[in-house]
Amino acid sequence: MAFAGFHSGQIATEMSSPESFDVAVIGLGAAGSAALNALARAGVRVVGIDRFDPPHALGSSHGETRLLRTAYAEGPFYVPLVRRAVTLWKAAERRNGVTLFEQTGVVYAGPEHNPFIRGTLDAAARLAPVRGLEAWFDLPAAWERFRESGGGYVYPERAIATFLKEARRHGARVIKNCACDALDRAGKRIVIRTPRGDVTVDRAIVTTGAWIGELVPELEPATFVERRVLHWFDDPGRRFTRGKGFQPFAIGTEDGQMIYGFPANRKGEVKVAEHVRVQVIGSPDALERRVTKADRDAIMPFVRQLIPGLGKLLRSSVCMYPMAEDERFILARHPRDRRIVIGAGLSGHGFKFAPAIGEVLANLATGEPQRVPIAKFGWPIRP
Repeated sequence: MAFAGFHSGQIATEMSSPESFDVAVIGLGAAGSAALNALARAGVRVVGIDRFDPPHALGSSHGETRLLRTAYAEGPFYVPLVRRAVTLWKAAERRNGVTLFEQTGVVYAGPEHNPFIRGTLDAAARLAPVRGLEAWFDLPAAWERFRESGGGYVYPERAIATFLKEARRHGARVIKNCACDALDRAGKRIVIRTPRGDVTVDRAIVTTGAWIGELVPELEPATFVERRVLHWFDDPGRRFTRGKGFQPFAIGTEDGQMIYGFPANRKGEVKVAEHVRVQVIGSPDALERRVTKADRDAIMPFVRQLIPGLGKLLRSSVCMYPMAEDERFILARHPRDRRIVIGAGLSGHGFKFAPAIGEVLANLATGEPQRVPIAKFGWPIRP
């Protein structure tokens, strides 16, 4: 089986003979790198395997910034998980001396009937009205305007690099540019088949995102993949900066859509993306990575209407969202083989939870008690 991004010239001598570990983490994006780190820090003999070279832009865990909301429209059962994530983000920063989470607060605006706005208002008891948004946005007078202080944004590529570096420091093995062909579960131990040789483990955590169906085909009926596009706009007057008071935002529209964005980066680029309108693709191999005119045309009406002070569109990037059918996370042991732990359906709003999800998956693999309730994130298919 051949995979994009895997070249014979990249094969090293890392796995010239069969290797054995307690746990393998397959897929080292947000969830996988965090799980690897949690296991390594707990003293588990763990190996992480990724088909590419993380952090990379070929899956779902990229894009420079990711919104962290603590007022959670997607359901109150996410709130303990996101609160735990905030605690773990800050702890990771202290351990590693690096900024991963900017706790700037998040501002919201939109009509009360918008599902996202309504859900956010219902989910949080402490949301403060906010004034002064007219300095950046052109909003109808009747729209709701409010702010949550606990949120902000995280840096995905930096976070993954930090998790992997710390995991290595605690003894984890990381094998990159190596796709896993199969999980052989017939014996007492799991054998992971790869082009570089076999890896034998007691338990395996599978966090392969859009490729989850390759190793866990039972999940194919309950998951799908969306194509998404991110955009960066010029800030010609340097008005959309943190220094000028601009904060990450989420705006619901009259027709049920939602756009979100972030303060300008060091290059003076303001990231804006659309959350609701989607394009479902059949598989990761079917992803059109080229940004089209239609992609650019889709975001422009929102930006010109709601954020008219932004300048020209500078660049765009394509991303994949691997989703579960009910849009809930799947954080569970395989019902037919409890040695296999699954982290799937995490995209769309998952990166903010990364260290908490990593902790949950590590605890599922080792049998340690959970720090947060996870009953709502169980196996989606009746065994």
